[in-house]
This record gives sequence, structure tokens and C-alpha cells, in this order.
Amino acid sequence: MQDVGGSKQISPAAVAAVDRCALFRHMSRAERAHVAAHTVWRIYQRGEQVVRAQEPGEDVYIVAAGTLLANQFSRAGREIGYRRLEVGAHFGELAAIDGAPRSANVFALTVAEIGRLPQTLVKTLLSDCPGFTQALLEDLTAMVRSLSAQVFRLGAIPAPCRLQMELLRMARASGVAQDRARIIGIPTHAEMAVLVGTQREVVSREFARLSALGLIARTGKDVVIAAVSALAAEIERQGGDASLSE
Repeated sequence: MQDVGGSKQISPAAVAAVDRCALFRHMSRAERAHVAAHTVWRIYQRGEQVVRAQEPGEDVYIVAAGTLLANQFSRAGREIGYRRLEVGAHFGELAAIDGAPRSANVFALTVAEIGRLPQTLVKTLLSDCPGFTQALLEDLTAMVRSLSAQVFRLGAIPAPCRLQMELLRMARASGVAQDRARIIGIPTHAEMAVLVGTQREVVSREFARLSALGLIARTGKDVVIAAVSALAAEIERQGGDASLSE
């Protein structure tokens, strides 16, 4: 890979954003600086579409700020959510590898700053940077495992229990202290319904039931899990698997 050579001004914010992205975790500082210098940055407003399913495009995107959702819509208009994309995530790598059309839409759920790695840069990294290729293979493997688990949950676990498992996953990701966790900026009921593959009404009823049991409490846009261990026990009682919420 050619050296940047100091010919292009590199923003410290761009370098920091690249450093936070897991896709570059096996790369040297100089290699990450090269990526930062050749990445195109843009701000997307809430609800704005970043990529469209079935359209051509071989660039790869990284999330520097904000939250996005990868989804598709059925012919009847039903929204199917694949995954939320938080700071440090990346997407678009499938089309970059095989040249096929995009496999999903990606929308900004909040104001988001996105870095776009042009196709030429991605091809160079794939051929000249083993650290990039290793991280990409590891992440693709993790995605396949995650999707396999998602297929199992959709077929074997009732929707209310899937919601509980997603809440438990979010709680653990937020950090558990003394058996409590605070999920900051939890998605809306409609967004949660997309994530767990059900209807908004099901999510609303289950939130109300969990609140009545004292397991969760809403404070503004956040949700507090009052007893993480009790939520895990409720998942197991209903036939779910709390270990799948890691």
C-alpha cells in the first residue's frame, strides 16, 4: 500500500473515527492514517437513506457517530430489520467483495456521521493489507454466526421473549453494575419491533408487562433494567436462552 506521504491534510477527527472502527483493528497506525486520508465523510440526517437495497455500489462505509438500521421491505410494505449499526460499525463489505447489488437498505436512525471508503481504496486494502483482510474475514464470520442465531430465535422463540432477550443484550452492552443497567436512548417501540421481528403492539404490551413486574422502568428516553439477573431468569422461564443475549 502506498504511503500517504504527507501530501494530504489528515483531520484528527478522521483519524480518531478510523481508530474506533473495528474493521481496522489489525492495521498499523500508518495504515489507518492512509485510510483516514482517503475516506470521504458526510453527515446524514435522521431518516435519511445511506444505501438502497438492490442498487449497485462497491464502497464500504464506517460509522463515526450516530446509529443506523439495516433493513428490507416486503412487497406488502412490512419492514424487516437486520441489525443496528452503532459507532465503530461498518457496512457495504459484501458488495465490495462480490460486486453484486446491495443486499439491504441502511437508514440513519439519528443524525450520523459516515465515512465512505471508495472502491479503489477497498480493493487496495484487500490486496495489500493482510490486517484489513483478516479483520474483514473475522467480522464476516461473526455476522454469519449472528444471523444463524437470529434465524433460530425467529423460529423457536416467541416474540415477547425475543424482546426480553434484546433488552438483556442491550443491558449487557451498556454495562451492568450491582445487577442494574441503564440503556441510554433505547429505540422506539416501532424500531424494537423491527429488530425482533414482530409488531409494535406486541412490544408495547411486553414493555407494560415487564414494567408491572418491576423488571424495567422508563426514564425519559432511557430504560433502566432493575434486576438483570431477574430479566435473565424470566427469559429462561419463557423458554428463551439468556446466553444468546451476550
